[in-house]
Amino acid sequence: MIESEATLIARLRELFNTSFQSGVELGIGDDAAVLSASNNKLVATVDMAVEGVHFRCDWSSPFQIGAKLTTANLADIFAMGAKPKYLLVAAAISQVNNSEVITELAKGIRSVADNFKVTVIGGDLSKAEIMSLSITALGELSGNPILRSNAQVGDLLYLSALPGLSAAGLAILNRGLDRPRYVVDAHLNPKLVAPDKLIKVATSMCDISDGLVTDAGNIAKASGVAINLNKELITSAPDFKDLAELANELGEDVFDWILTGGEDHFFLATVNPSNASEELGIRVGVVTTGGGEISLDGAVIKKSGYQHF
Repeated sequence: MIESEATLIARLRELFNTSFQSGVELGIGDDAAVLSASNNKLVATVDMAVEGVHFRCDWSSPFQIGAKLTTANLADIFAMGAKPKYLLVAAAISQVNNSEVITELAKGIRSVADNFKVTVIGGDLSKAEIMSLSITALGELSGNPILRSNAQVGDLLYLSALPGLSAAGLAILNRGLDRPRYVVDAHLNPKLVAPDKLIKVATSMCDISDGLVTDAGNIAKASGVAINLNKELITSAPDFKDLAELANELGEDVFDWILTGGEDHFFLATVNPSNASEELGIRVGVVTTGGGEISLDGAVIKKSGYQHF
């Protein structure tokens, strides 16, 4: 059944209606949304996912595509030390008249947004030869932003969780397999956990969606320091053994997954030693003097993670 634009917008407005739309004076349905002004600073980010570049429709359902990009957006807001509040969604899909595709895409977005009480306040929809999705996230910052450029020599390096499972899922999919399912799901629909404890103490922080080495390099270059990762600390992480066993089964290098895999949407932070705590996550290294180098046990890592261009 082909729906009119007005009918489709009305259905999406109902689907995205929530009970926690704080600060939304006017949401979906008009030419633009209207938000109440806040005394807090506004943080904004945008992410785009394009079929054949960032996802494959034969691997990912519309629900998973919507959920994964929402996760990426909210992770960027959290990485700045902010609280995500609103989303604007623009989608171009080849099956614009397929109500199931549109509904599942929207449900995937909301499945993540609801976890963090984030409201979809508007967007746009178009037909295209391939699917693409762009989401703009807005968040509020009550204090100062956590920048990449404030890491200090002597700071300890923490990960909110051990990366690599998403890369393992991709390796399995590339082999034409779909099991173990929890590993595949870690790639197709990674789960986001707010880094609340790290936000309170981080001197610098970023989301590691492009891979640990690449994003650690972003912090190191912005701060004018070097970062030395510790192999023993990494191998002592609770999830390392299972990940290493899976890598061995597939003939892969587990450190390739951990260091350069990406798309886990975990967080990397530098923390003053006075605030060190096991509750912050996994301690994996230290900030040293240098000019942007990332090392593992003192040996500079040459391989990097995902490159957008």
